[in-house]
Amino acid sequence: MAIITNSNIPSTLKPTLNKVWGDQVKGKCDWESCGYKVSNSTDAYEDDQEFAHTGLMPAKAQGAMMAVDSIQQGFPKRYTHITYALRLIVSEEAIDDCKYDEAIAGAKSIGRSAKLTQEYQGAGVFINAFSSTFVGGDGVALCSASHPLPKGGVASNTLATPLSLSETAVETVWAAMSKLPGSNGIVQAGYDLRKIVVPKELYMRAARILKSELQNDTANNAKNILKGMGIEIADNRYFTSATNWWAVSDLEAGLRWIWRKKPFSRTHNNEDNYTATFAGIERFSNGWSDWRDVYGSSI
Repeated sequence: MAIITNSNIPSTLKPTLNKVWGDQVKGKCDWESCGYKVSNSTDAYEDDQEFAHTGLMPAKAQGAMMAVDSIQQGFPKRYTHITYALRLIVSEEAIDDCKYDEAIAGAKSIGRSAKLTQEYQGAGVFINAFSSTFVGGDGVALCSASHPLPKGGVASNTLATPLSLSETAVETVWAAMSKLPGSNGIVQAGYDLRKIVVPKELYMRAARILKSELQNDTANNAKNILKGMGIEIADNRYFTSATNWWAVSDLEAGLRWIWRKKPFSRTHNNEDNYTATFAGIERFSNGWSDWRDVYGSSI
């Protein structure tokens, strides 16, 4: 068991320092703007279930019986909440002798760890979006050209020929996303591009594409139609690719983040060895149910 003692903080034992600094996580977490639909849970896990409903109505001749359709159960998705926890143990001597509260700041340190854990878990869904090792309820990656449909056939939410982020690429994905088939295999409304999610390296390019008054990177004085569509930009510094990007809709059953226990910290003293323990815990699950919420391009 690692205990922080004076040997871990020798520079703080005399008040000679001008500034004490260290790791920090400030402001809103990046994952919160990436399109996750956040909810709470009171159970050990949550289940989502897809259903493919009835399709188009065929023409009916006079006096003929109506055609019969059915509802087909699709793919299930279970979110099993995972507990993340960490503690920091500090000797009473270190607490007494340390002249700078910022050097130990046990509760703040544990709080930073909780936020960083969320960041890496939230980014992981996008980082692994094209990997066959990380699959959803239908058995394929989040962004795949072979999502099976409950009533037969497959559909794609990734470009056959990947495109780097550009005005043309956004327009292409916008059109493709709006034509995605539902669970019954029929194109339907509801899968509309609401947000572009990019690595930090692409934020400026995305802003020029979506926010310029006129078309970006062209001598034409044509109006930038994308600017008026209200598409948001979310950038994430934790993505490992500097070129992959995604379009995200506002589907409630798409990207999901389910809190079982929000970050909680506690400090207690142990009189057996005179130490203070700073402990933190959080419990959540994240992933996706309906893959149509995301359309990706892997460059």
